[in-house]
Amino acid sequence: MNSAAWAFTMLFISVALVVCARYFFFTRMRSSKSALTAGKEYRSLADEYRRLSDMAITAHEHVDLRLTDLSVRVDELKDQLDQVQRILKEVE
Repeated sequence: MNSAAWAFTMLFISVALVVCARYFFFTRMRSSKSALTAGKEYRSLADEYRRLSDMAITAHEHVDLRLTDLSVRVDELKDQLDQVQRILKEVE
């Protein structure tokens, strides 16, 4: 497996772990939602939810940027490999 495929695999595993962690976190939040008693507690939890949501969006944007960067690098490596193959064919 080449380095680009390895990087994509590791990135996919990382994103999958984050998604699973968020799923379990939000599942617990839903079950504890019925236990809310005070409006102040609810507001603080809502603020925390908004903060976590913003962090998730930021993480998603960061992953998108990294994937774009990796895609560009893979394209550059493909071009370089094509150039090397052309040169090797000319030498033969």
